[in-house]
Amino acid sequence: MGNKNKRPQTGGLQEKKIKIEPTKEEIKQDRKAEKLKMREKRREAKKDRVKMSTRFKEMFGELKKVNWPNFSTTIKQTGVVLGVVVIFSLVVFGIDRGLGELFKLLTKGLAQ
Repeated sequence: MGNKNKRPQTGGLQEKKIKIEPTKEEIKQDRKAEKLKMREKRREAKKDRVKMSTRFKEMFGELKKVNWPNFSTTIKQTGVVLGVVVIFSLVVFGIDRGLGELFKLLTKGLAQ
C-alpha cells in the first residue's frame, strides 16, 4: 500500500531560484515608469483640490437658497418637540414603573 506522506518525485532535479539582476536599461525604464506614475498622481491630486473648492462654492450657494424659518417659528417648533419628548418620557416611565411593580408582586408571591 502507498505511503501518504511520500513526496512526489521530481526526477531527481531540484528547483533552484536564480536571482537575475536587472540591466541598466531596465532600471532606467523602471525609473521612467515611476516618474510617470508620480506625475499622474500629482495631476489627480490637483484635480481633487480644484473639485473641493468647487464643491464648497456650490455648497455655500445652495445654503443661500435655503428658506430659513424666522425666530418665532423656531421657538414654536422647539416647544412642540420638547412637549412630545416630555409626554413620551412620562409614558415610558409609567410602563417601566408598572412592570416593576408587577415583577415585585410575582417575585413576592413565589418567595412565600
